[in-house]
Amino acid sequence: MDPNEIIKKTVIVEGHRDIYEALNYRSHGRPNPIADIVFRRLDRNGIDLCVYAVSGDSHSHISNTNNYTVTTYENLDFILNEIKNSDGFIKLILEKADLPSKKESGVIRVLLNIEGGKALNGDLGHLRNFHRLGVRSLQPTWNLRNELGDGVWEERTKGGLTNFGISVIKELNRLNMLIDLSHMTRKGFFDALEVGDGPIIVSHANASSVYRQIRSIDDDQIKAIAERKGLVGIMAIAKLVKSGKVSVEDLVNHLEYMVNLVGIDYVGLGFDFTKYDGPRPLKDKYHPQKRKHEPIQNFEEIEDLPNLVSVLQKRGFKYNEIKKILGENYLRVLNEVL
Repeated sequence: MDPNEIIKKTVIVEGHRDIYEALNYRSHGRPNPIADIVFRRLDRNGIDLCVYAVSGDSHSHISNTNNYTVTTYENLDFILNEIKNSDGFIKLILEKADLPSKKESGVIRVLLNIEGGKALNGDLGHLRNFHRLGVRSLQPTWNLRNELGDGVWEERTKGGLTNFGISVIKELNRLNMLIDLSHMTRKGFFDALEVGDGPIIVSHANASSVYRQIRSIDDDQIKAIAERKGLVGIMAIAKLVKSGKVSVEDLVNHLEYMVNLVGIDYVGLGFDFTKYDGPRPLKDKYHPQKRKHEPIQNFEEIEDLPNLVSVLQKRGFKYNEIKKILGENYLRVLNEVL
């Protein structure tokens, strides 16, 4: 079957995308950039559901301010107004009944995520309010330390979740929100599994056994996620796939390794594409010019998805297996959690 035909008939979930691009357009005066630019591209290229990080611990998420809580509320107002004014094009996922059951052109569903716990400001009341405003997923940390625990850039400390971080994991369970352990230290990862219930995911990471770098995860972490009926989403940032020139085949090596390790049911698409993000603030430790690292060849953004499907076919993945990778596994997790 032609890869484009597979995309046209398969419900596809993009498991991690940041609001960076839309905030950049908005800062330059573009009206409705989420509905008119970002999500139109996703719909045009076959995405049915996008897990969208509307805020987080990076300065890019909060428009280069230091007020994580207030800016998160501002970002939520930004996207909720776009959803309201989209004439049904964007549908907000609040419960399992809102998940897509079939392919539907001209409609895209969004599940709101917060990528890091600084916005909570040490208060579970903010988490509950974010839930009331439609947020259904939280990453306890981004790369740095916050009041919930240590991110991967603090791995040297061997630190995990704080007492507040543990209370957040328990509250996420109570609220039926998705727990995403991307960017966490190993200690924090296993702390969260110990105190949390149900499926837990790592939405965007690759396998350290294929290529070890600070954002990859180890075999025991992948196995622990599978045991909890969660998933790992492959991440399409070239320098986190391998050193040197990177191809789609190199990215699929990570996915294939995880499938061989734990089975086809526990992998998905995380991607975290950066092509259209715009410059990153210096406070995020990325100089704007240096942010433009070499992309994955023939896989720079969602319009290149057919190239990934083609490699999966060449590797011997059957249509039913490709459907699981593209979206069915993520939908299973969300149906369990929400």
